Amino acid sequence: MQLVELLPHVSRLVPIADRYLSSKASGERASEMALASLAEGVQTDLGQVTKAHTALYRQLQAQGTQISAVGDEVHKARASLEASDRRVVALEQRVNSLNLWIRIGVIVITVLLIVVIGLLLRK
Repeated sequence: MQLVELLPHVSRLVPIADRYLSSKASGERASEMALASLAEGVQTDLGQVTKAHTALYRQLQAQGTQISAVGDEVHKARASLEASDRRVVALEQRVNSLNLWIRIGVIVITVLLIVVIGLLLRK
């Protein structure tokens, strides 16, 4: 009996419930489609990021190779510079030694010249 009294109210609530459930289902479908398109966009973006990352990795490897080559050249230049420094030091020592010999020679020649002049003047 009580159910019979509630039938007019239930009959008014059924269309509202139907609209609510259909809007909820369509909202879920819309959300699902939005999430699917968002996931597709994310996958596309990830693909582009992966390509960019690959290109950057290749550039990094190339630059690493170039840096290694430059490092080798720097080591060779340093070794060459050290060898040149050693040669310059050796040449300076030779020049100093030669300078000493020249001074000694000039002194000996001067002494000999004085001795010769002295012998010539005695006669």
